[in-house]
Amino acid sequence: MVMNSENGIYVLCSAPDATERAVNALLSAGMPRKEIVVISSEPLEQYRFAEFGKVQMPWLVVCGAIVGGIGGFLLASLTQKSYAIVTGGMPIVTLWTDGIITYELTMLGAILTTSVVFLLTAPLLRRNHRPYDPQVSKGKVMVGINSVPDALRNKITELLKEIGEIRQ
Repeated sequence: MVMNSENGIYVLCSAPDATERAVNALLSAGMPRKEIVVISSEPLEQYRFAEFGKVQMPWLVVCGAIVGGIGGFLLASLTQKSYAIVTGGMPIVTLWTDGIITYELTMLGAILTTSVVFLLTAPLLRRNHRPYDPQVSKGKVMVGINSVPDALRNKITELLKEIGEIRQ
């Protein structure tokens, strides 16, 4: 079924193959990848359309963990070196105790980076919310465009009619 919102057009697909056809139809109509919206209740990563809007979260989290680990090691070692302690020939910086602080701040860096990435990529903070249909939670996939140019509106509607039935 094709839904017309204020400025967008959406179709509900019952199978991932129909979703792939809908995405290919929108791309062939001249719509850019960043304008195409695909909403699913489950991950469909084996299909090409799953690459739209993908965030490189694992790499960002690894970078956050590395920064946290380096910060933890520097915090522990520089703090120990800044105090004038008589150690009787023992090393001032002990790697085993520094390892605990380094590990904890590595995990803190990863957790904080994950939280920040979730907040920045979540649709909760966006002003223009995407339309949602309750059928998505029942296994259907919603494909469409938030803002359709008037010149392409009829062409896109006709392309999406072939994939599903119209509901306005």
